[in-house]
Amino acid sequence: MNARRGPKGSQCSARADRAVQLEVLVEEESAKRALKPLLSALFDGRRVKISVRTFCGKPDLLKKLPERLAGYAASRRRGEDIRVVVLVDRDNDTCTELKTRMDEIARSAGLVPRGDDSGTGRFQVVNRIAVRELESWYFGDWPAVRKAFPKMGAEPPKKYRGNPDAAQGKCSDAFEKALSASGVRMASKPQWAERVGAHLSLTENASPSFHAFVRGVGDLVGE
Repeated sequence: MNARRGPKGSQCSARADRAVQLEVLVEEESAKRALKPLLSALFDGRRVKISVRTFCGKPDLLKKLPERLAGYAASRRRGEDIRVVVLVDRDNDTCTELKTRMDEIARSAGLVPRGDDSGTGRFQVVNRIAVRELESWYFGDWPAVRKAFPKMGAEPPKKYRGNPDAAQGKCSDAFEKALSASGVRMASKPQWAERVGAHLSLTENASPSFHAFVRGVGDLVGE
């Protein structure tokens, strides 16, 4: 594991006598494979049980989210310490509108989203958006990509050298093209995720949405 640990949140502290159940809901298998080593590094040595749940794409996740969150709310009322992270790609959606929709689903289910917190730390859901796609986070941590694929060049494609979240177009297509140009014939997103995810740094990434995700998860679970 080459991922480096980042700062822990200071709110919503886990009880010492039992593990927090962290439920992470993602669109697809590739996100699961990328996030599992990252989250394991973030909570290394801590009493956090992590489950990453996949769906059949973003529309499927959003469709099933109300029922899923209602189930978690019911479990919390029974005394289970469940906390939830939802991660979707921005794609061509507007970030504010997508985030507003996800927060409202959480409220309707009887849970408090991070955006409603007034400094008390009493929230149970963190909704986060990968801008524009998960592959933006790979471009943001090029050393991780080069560890996963040593044939890749010293720098990412030009438009991804600054803030990868600001680049236009499908970054997944751009990532596949960069692989192909380096002689790597691999079109499987889950395989990319498994190889790159093992090396992603918790602290060194040029993607603001990546850091928003790490901070949000840290705040959710706390110290």
